[in-house]
Amino acid sequence: MKTLKYSILLFVAFSMIILGSCKKFLDVEPVDRLGSNSFWKSRSDVESAIIDCYGLLYDRLTLYPFYVLNGDIRPGDTFFNYYPVFASTAINDLSSAKMADPVRYGGHLLGDWYPFYQSIAACNIAIERLNDITFLTDAERAKYLAEVKFVRAFVYFYISRLYGDVPLYTEAYDSSARPRTDFIEVLKFCIKELEETKESLPWQYDDPTNWGVRASKASSETLIAQCYMWMAGFDKVNANAYWAKAADAALRVKASGTFQLLPIEDFRKIFKGKTRESIFEFSIDKNYGSENKYASLAQWVTHDPIKNYGPVADGYFLLSHVTRLYPVNAIDKRRDLWFHLPYINNTTQMFLKYSNVSDPDLWFFEDNLIIFRYSGVLLLAAEALANLGRDAEAIPLMNEVRNRAGSPEYSTSEGNLVDAVFLEEQRELQGEGWRWYDLVRTGRVMDPNQCNNFLTPEQFAQGAWTWPIDPKARINNPYITLNQYWVK
Repeated sequence: MKTLKYSILLFVAFSMIILGSCKKFLDVEPVDRLGSNSFWKSRSDVESAIIDCYGLLYDRLTLYPFYVLNGDIRPGDTFFNYYPVFASTAINDLSSAKMADPVRYGGHLLGDWYPFYQSIAACNIAIERLNDITFLTDAERAKYLAEVKFVRAFVYFYISRLYGDVPLYTEAYDSSARPRTDFIEVLKFCIKELEETKESLPWQYDDPTNWGVRASKASSETLIAQCYMWMAGFDKVNANAYWAKAADAALRVKASGTFQLLPIEDFRKIFKGKTRESIFEFSIDKNYGSENKYASLAQWVTHDPIKNYGPVADGYFLLSHVTRLYPVNAIDKRRDLWFHLPYINNTTQMFLKYSNVSDPDLWFFEDNLIIFRYSGVLLLAAEALANLGRDAEAIPLMNEVRNRAGSPEYSTSEGNLVDAVFLEEQRELQGEGWRWYDLVRTGRVMDPNQCNNFLTPEQFAQGAWTWPIDPKARINNPYITLNQYWVK
């Protein structure tokens, strides 16, 4: 049902789907109808099918606070009252019964990768069907295929960072028992598909209502860069080659001239979405049935007057983390705009990055679920170039982001440029679901000075950085092995 709501939302945003054509599918799972011979008869069917591919992923990332839980809570930088699931995640106690407390947050369900494979299955079916349709032009078919392959690649990227090795399914209706594929090979497959299809997409759409919420050449290049950066963290022998390719992809986004950094004072516009800074995001809008409590940290780290909750929030960023990012005497508009009482170290603090409130009484927020945005692309390029020793190219990219934040430009007195760029990424993308993954791919997750919920090298080698896979994945598939660290 949530997929349908997201389809309706995209219908309004894209002005492409006839609302009445959706209603007859109210009680039919999208994956089922995508395989139906009665479907795929018109352009509106095709549009609806493509949006369902987005919608199935949207469901998984917003029905529960999964994007927040592993990306933002797991590093241990926050404290939350009342919620055992958050406390257990923050100490890497992911097999605890407390992961189901409270049930509405679904922490115990993230180990089930089946819903992600529903999204992949929908994409596989759509790819097969698109290749058979005769009423589309070659350009239309190529664009739709590129969109669907982007969605499929993003799902594989997401679950590879979550679980490590995953089964690779690329054909429609393939229900064969498959072992897990090395995630490096999975990401190489994704990169190949994105490289082959990206030219069929625009850098950005002419219609601003489509900015960021539909796959573009920029989102494909950004995902290519992200895949290479993740691979570089685990395939050390080829790391330099991967960093170079990541930098090239990210710099192509910059060279397109399509994107820009908005004034930092306009941060609420940035996170409401569909701006010149948007590269890929999921739209959330009360007017079209898509308001959400769990897409960001907003519900738990705000209080009056942002939402009607009293003078304290449910959680806050620990003082040790805030001062790591923003020393007390630092000059940085992000701290000043995104925080209320940043150094208080209790629940009177607020994190205001996401504060577009649609209903303060019900605690609904309308900030989009931001996946990729332009500042993150600039910093990713800077990180890759710094790793390669190409400092003269890396520094201006980081300084673009710093200038927007009103903070001083990089000085060699700060020390190692690689570390400075990484710290800048943590400031800029704080609360956007990246921190745990960045700590893992760079190895900093094993440094207690960098990560409160740090892992020992032995734990890391055993896969403690992954999320435990639900044992039911082995039902009807004897080839599936579980992540070693979580098998007790």
